Amino acid sequence: MATVITFKKSSTQNATPGVSDLVLGELAVNTYHGRFYTEKNDGSAAVVEVGSVPASLTINDAITFPTSDGTSGQVLQTDGSGTLSFADSSSSSDNVFTYTVTSNQTIFSGNDDDGQTLSYSIGEEQVFLNGVLLVDGGADYASTNTSTITLQANAVSGDVVVIRTPGSASTSASTGSSDLTTTDSDQVLLSVPVANKAIKVNLVATHSTAGAHFAEVVVVNDGSNSYISQFADTYTGSSLFSLATDISGSDMRLLITPSNTNTSVSSSYIKLPAAGNSTTFSATTADQVLSSVSTGTKGIKYELVATHASAGSHYAEVALTNDGSNAYFTQFGDVFTNASLFTLDADVSGSSQRLLITPANTNTTVSVKKTTL
Repeated sequence: MATVITFKKSSTQNATPGVSDLVLGELAVNTYHGRFYTEKNDGSAAVVEVGSVPASLTINDAITFPTSDGTSGQVLQTDGSGTLSFADSSSSSDNVFTYTVTSNQTIFSGNDDDGQTLSYSIGEEQVFLNGVLLVDGGADYASTNTSTITLQANAVSGDVVVIRTPGSASTSASTGSSDLTTTDSDQVLLSVPVANKAIKVNLVATHSTAGAHFAEVVVVNDGSNSYISQFADTYTGSSLFSLATDISGSDMRLLITPSNTNTSVSSSYIKLPAAGNSTTFSATTADQVLSSVSTGTKGIKYELVATHASAGSHYAEVALTNDGSNAYFTQFGDVFTNASLFTLDADVSGSSQRLLITPANTNTTVSVKKTTL
């Protein structure tokens, strides 16, 4: 007669054994789910799951997967400490165009080595020659049009020219409108998952007798609290609203208190960092070069988003100009979660004006969107 082996068991949904229920090496089964458990001891006793339909999944005691699915189009992201979660994609990968030079040339356009046709937005491109970042604005190259890059000196056979441009972002502007019939405090204007660490919002409020009011707003969060910066306010008579922000459940919310009944509000927002390029600064060395542009360009606007695994996030906008000998900048729209993640400076080096950064923490990632004016 066959021997029947049985284990400790429970038929209760989601029931799991504790350390006191098992001895080292013993198995238990939850017959409701078909999940097995055993005790392990690596110096500290613990019960681990060994079933084929686990309630949670951890790989190599290091990577923990979420226990439920995300929404359509979301991606898995890591918190840098081994926990994965679903989140909206902040942006797509950069477009990279690679040209291997076969004869002396200065002009690059059309299909690259992979058959991709060069196309970019002027001011948002980066050009590399054999891995060295070139200075734009006519110093090292000119962005002749949105489909051609012209070097100031010949590239020679064997050189490799790489042109990197922001990819088509899934962070394209989302728009909406609301008719606010009351002046109740903190009405929800928009709500996004906290996985989006920063958003930038443009608001226009109108009222039939009180006029109009425009503002730009940046909202950031650290998962537990959200923070707001409101700037560029302009209105016809008096302010038509006040704003606030909070975290509700897993969402970051922008809240509005209208000054008048029957106020219409139109808004658009993008998830930050928007299309741009990212650099991780491993050290807190002062005045590291964040961007370098020819002094021939007299106006540049930057949008910066800095993130750090434990210190949070920091958004700022910067306007930079120069007189050929010195660079001048103004920084505005600052908002951060816990403390400032960077300080900025600017200088002129040779024929280039440079935006310089001093990170407050090691391993700070800074995403930059640059617009030349």
